[in-house]
Amino acid sequence: MNKWKNTISYGLGAFGHDAFYGILNSYLLMFVTSIMFAQGSHHYVTRMVAAVTMILMVIRIIELILDPFIGSLIDKTDSKWGKYRPWIFGTGLIIGICSPFLFTTMGGMSTSNGGLFLVLFTIMFLVLYLVYAFKDISFWGLLPSMSLNSDDRGFTATGARIGSTLGANFITVVYAALVTFFSGSKHFTEHGWFMFVLVVGLIELVGACFTAFGTKEKKSVVTAKNAEKTTFKQVFKTLVSNDQLLWMSLSYIIYCLGITTMNNLLIYYFRYVLNAQSSWALIGWVGIATGLISIISYPTLAKYFGRRKIMVGAFCVELIAFLIFSFTQSVAMTLFAQVLYTLANPLVFMVLILTIADCVEYGQWKTGHRSEAATSAVRPMLDKFSGAVSTGLIGIIAGMAGMTGNATAASISTHDVLIFKTFCFYIPFFCILIGMIIFIAKVKLDEKMHKDIVEKLAKDIKSDEK
Repeated sequence: MNKWKNTISYGLGAFGHDAFYGILNSYLLMFVTSIMFAQGSHHYVTRMVAAVTMILMVIRIIELILDPFIGSLIDKTDSKWGKYRPWIFGTGLIIGICSPFLFTTMGGMSTSNGGLFLVLFTIMFLVLYLVYAFKDISFWGLLPSMSLNSDDRGFTATGARIGSTLGANFITVVYAALVTFFSGSKHFTEHGWFMFVLVVGLIELVGACFTAFGTKEKKSVVTAKNAEKTTFKQVFKTLVSNDQLLWMSLSYIIYCLGITTMNNLLIYYFRYVLNAQSSWALIGWVGIATGLISIISYPTLAKYFGRRKIMVGAFCVELIAFLIFSFTQSVAMTLFAQVLYTLANPLVFMVLILTIADCVEYGQWKTGHRSEAATSAVRPMLDKFSGAVSTGLIGIIAGMAGMTGNATAASISTHDVLIFKTFCFYIPFFCILIGMIIFIAKVKLDEKMHKDIVEKLAKDIKSDEK
C-alpha cells in the first residue's frame, strides 16, 4: 500500500515539477525572443535577446557549480518530515507564486530602460533558479530514500516518469490555446503569457503538496550508516571516487547537450521553418501517447532485457529518429520522427535515474560514505549544464537564422534553414552516438550488481554492530 501511495504522490509531484521545468527551460526563451523586447528596433531586439540569453546561461552555469553544496545542505536536513519533503513543499510554494513575474516586460521597462531591466531580471531569475535547484535536488533525491529495492525503485520511478511525461507534454498541448485565450486574440500578448505561467505555477505547487504530504522516506541500517557526516569535501570525494557515476554522467551529458538543444529549438522549427505553429500541439499529444506507452512498458522490458539492453536499444531508435528529422521538411514526417524519439527518450531517462539511484549504494560500498542527495544532485547538474549551454545557443541560433522579434516563416531563407537544422538535428545526432559508445564501453552497474552490493553492505554493517 505504501508503495502505491508513494508512487502516486511522487508521480503527481513529477507532473507539476516537469510542467514548470518546460516553462523555465523552453518557453521562457520563446517569450524572450518574441515578446520581451518586441517594441524595440531590430538592432535593439537582437542585442537585448543576446544579453538575456547570456545572463540565463551564466546563471545556470554558476548555479550548477553550487549543486553539490546544495545537495550537501539537504543531506544535513533532519526533521520529522525527513530530509527532502520540507524542501519540496517550501520551494514549491515560492515557485508557484513567483514564477509568472519572469514573463513580463516590467511595465515596458524592457524597452524604456534596458539597463535597469537587465539588472532586475537577473536578480529575479537568479533567486528563482536557486530555489528551483533546491526543489529539483530534493525531489529526485527522494527516490532512493523511499526504498532500497531496485524493483520498488523502478516501480516508483515509472510512476514519476509517467507524471513528468504527462506534465511536460501537457504544456505543449495547452500552450497555444491558453496563451491565445488569456491574450484575447490569436496574437500573443504579455498578459497572455503571464496568466499561462501562473496556471502552470499553481499546478506545480499542487504537485509539490502531493509529494510532500503523500510520500514517506524509509529508514534502514544501510541508509542510516555514514549518512550523518556529509561535508563539502566528502561530497566531492564521493563524486570523484564513484567511477560508475562519472561514466554514466559523461555519457549522459554529451547525449543531453544534443537533445536539449533540439527540444528547445523544435518549437522554432514548427513556427519558422515548417510554418505550422497551429500543429505544435500535436507534438504534445504525440509525447503523451508514446511517452505513456514507453514508460508503462519499461518494467516488462526490464524484466526480459535488463537496463543495459534497454539503454542501447533506445539510443539506436533515437539515432534513426534524428536521421528522419535531418532529411525531411514536412509536418507528417517530423511527427513520425517525433514518435520514434518520444518512444525512446523516456527509456533513456528511466535507465539514467535508476542507475544514478543505484550509484548511492555503489558509492557507499566503494568509499564507506553514503550521500544520497549529493549523488542525486549529479543528474540535475547535468541537465542544468546542458540547459545552460542550450540557452546560450538558442539566442545565438535564433539570431543567426533570423528568428527573433517580428520574424515570420516567409522571412527565413534556405541558408537560414541550413544553419538552423545543423544545430537542431545534425550535431545532436553525433551527440547521441558518442553518448551511446561511452555507455556501452564504461557503464557496468546493472540490477544484479546493485543487488549484490546492497546485500554485502547490509551484511558488513550488521557484522560491525555486533
